[in-house]
Amino acid sequence: MKPALIAAALLLTVSAMAEPKIAITFDDLPAHGVLPAGMTRVEIAQQVIDALKAGGIPPTYGFVNGALIEGEPAAAPVLTLWRQGGNRLGDHTWSHPGLSKLSVADYEAEIIRNEPVIAGAAGSSDWHWFRYPFLDEGKDATQRAAIRTFLSGRGYKIATVTTGLNDWDYPAPYARCMAKNDTIAIAKLEAMYLTRAEQGFAYSQSLASTLYGHDIPYILLQHIGSFQAHMLPKLIAMYQAKGVSFISLEDAVKDPIYRAYADPSLSAPPRDMEHAAAERKLSTPRPPSGRGDELEAICR
Repeated sequence: MKPALIAAALLLTVSAMAEPKIAITFDDLPAHGVLPAGMTRVEIAQQVIDALKAGGIPPTYGFVNGALIEGEPAAAPVLTLWRQGGNRLGDHTWSHPGLSKLSVADYEAEIIRNEPVIAGAAGSSDWHWFRYPFLDEGKDATQRAAIRTFLSGRGYKIATVTTGLNDWDYPAPYARCMAKNDTIAIAKLEAMYLTRAEQGFAYSQSLASTLYGHDIPYILLQHIGSFQAHMLPKLIAMYQAKGVSFISLEDAVKDPIYRAYADPSLSAPPRDMEHAAAERKLSTPRPPSGRGDELEAICR
């Protein structure tokens, strides 16, 4: 091969390696946050599914809390709809407790209680993925290790999170603004949301650069709420404009950095990239500040 062709091939290889990748995941199926008047959980889920398909997103995991179906029986079809859309399901405990607040036995019971709901909707797909509510992995190393051993024994893999935008608090102001038909306020919410997403991703990239010297396959946490559904096409477009391509959760955790995070049979790694950097005494950027007060004030 001629030197110029070799150089071009190397450049393409480096460019392909440099392209950031994201695996999108959703928590709190089938019902997250305040439901705007006149909207159903099924409609919200269909918006999300349609946006994922339009964006060419690979099969996406949605993590289920069975207690939400007890609270909103009309939301039950969301799990079937999610699967029919080509997506997959995982366990998020029955009622979304923080591990630090419960005993190990009670937390194990939460996971087991949730399993029939998920298995009944998942069909032959792999549903043995677990996401900690609140990303709370326990009050101490002993509790954390006990749940990891339990998860390993039941064949679970853990879906950690390496990027996000703290989107959980948007459905309530969105519902208020929808009720008032306040399009100006909704536009402000949209801008705030995308800014938070951009800042969150930049922060994650900075942490990855500090720890590993390069981008990693990021795992994104979203919630299946009304505003998240409304914003998903714009969110996908924002990431694509930054050169991001989308991969599945299974492909993301093939990266060596996720080995101990995803496999609970291994010794627990640092809880997240921030803790990993702290353990190595590395200087890290300041995380993006939340805007909870501003959200709380919108459309009051």
